[in-house]
Amino acid sequence: MLLRMFSLKYYKFKKDYYPIIIEDELVVLDICSNNFFFFDKNESLEILNITSSVHPFIPDHLSFFFEKSKLSLEIIAFDEINGIDNYSWSDVKFFRKDTNLKISIYDKSLIIFLYFAFQINKNSFFKYKINLLNFIKRFLEKPSSININYANSAANYIHDISKYLPFRLKCLEFSFILTAFLYLKRINCTMHIGVQKYDFLSHAWVSIENDIISDSPHLSDNLAIILSI
Repeated sequence: MLLRMFSLKYYKFKKDYYPIIIEDELVVLDICSNNFFFFDKNESLEILNITSSVHPFIPDHLSFFFEKSKLSLEIIAFDEINGIDNYSWSDVKFFRKDTNLKISIYDKSLIIFLYFAFQINKNSFFKYKINLLNFIKRFLEKPSSININYANSAANYIHDISKYLPFRLKCLEFSFILTAFLYLKRINCTMHIGVQKYDFLSHAWVSIENDIISDSPHLSDNLAIILSI
């Protein structure tokens, strides 16, 4: 026990906190509350000293962030991001890509089921929705397909049904639905959440081998990615 305590000489963010650095300022996503924490340059430097020092002193007001670790923490830094205009990105943007592939009746039913599943209490259970995606990805047969055309067809169908079904479809729910559907179809994809600090906004999107599905093709350059699933 003493050896174990001695080996845990560093501190890292607890697993529910996702930190990045944007132009020397720390941004942390809390997936339990679906909220962001923002720190100026001085506060960010203080926190970076905590994560890189051996047996550091941790102020009480920051202690809830951290847990002991064997290794020092490396936080991804974004020095230059293009950003996007500060207009309403709360709604899904319709960068539709028309395809000749039709969605089967079974897949339409599956998408509608996922639509309701992820829209219920959509402002809550953010962590559990992320864990559900990780569970599907981990325990189903490993995705092998990169069928971008079918992914775009599925995205178009989600857009179409959102006009007639209850709940307002926003980028986060759209990305949850599309990602879960593609995982279940064994289509390899990644869901991203990106941020910019000034003026602040966050946005979620889905990509397949760097091709962004049904959204702006430049999001990975314009926003700092804080979480990928």
